[in-house]
Amino acid sequence: METASERTCAGCRDKADRDALLRFVVRAEAPRLVPDVRRRLPGRGVSVHPTRACIAKALKQGGFARAIKGRPGVELDALCAMIVTQYDRRLEGLTSSAARQGRLAAGTDLARRALADGSARLLWIAEDAAGRREELAAQASRDGVPVVVRWDKAKLGALVGRAEVGVVAILDDRIALEVVATVKRATDVSEAE
Repeated sequence: METASERTCAGCRDKADRDALLRFVVRAEAPRLVPDVRRRLPGRGVSVHPTRACIAKALKQGGFARAIKGRPGVELDALCAMIVTQYDRRLEGLTSSAARQGRLAAGTDLARRALADGSARLLWIAEDAAGRREELAAQASRDGVPVVVRWDKAKLGALVGRAEVGVVAILDDRIALEVVATVKRATDVSEAE
């Protein structure tokens, strides 16, 4: 029997805590399914593990169709693109929040300083960062600080008010944990398994 916080994945049919699953809202109009990353949209929902494999199973094996009592009206690639877009918006919000709170160190020197003084809770490296990227990642790993790689220097820089930035340290525990989880989910949805 499912508990109040437990849901069944519409893809693999395994049970999991609701926070471990991605919620989709069922709509009357096309597309019939809309991802609800923040779990805030009203309406009946259907849950799936936030992986491309489970989303594909839910589409192919009828998990979504049963939940909405009809065809989902969206292809796998389009659905995954919608999900990744929502995860990226979430990352933008988290980064902006850290910057507003003064809980972000942007740039190699400030990130290195945050690692050295123990205030770094996450090291975020742009995909096209060069220079001392590996050195900083190794230092973070030695110190037990998680490292994520996402976006390019221009995108990361725009979020912190600079033209480009290759490395950012997040200094807030809650924001760091949420960034790590969101990057993982976006990667899992993006990558074919």
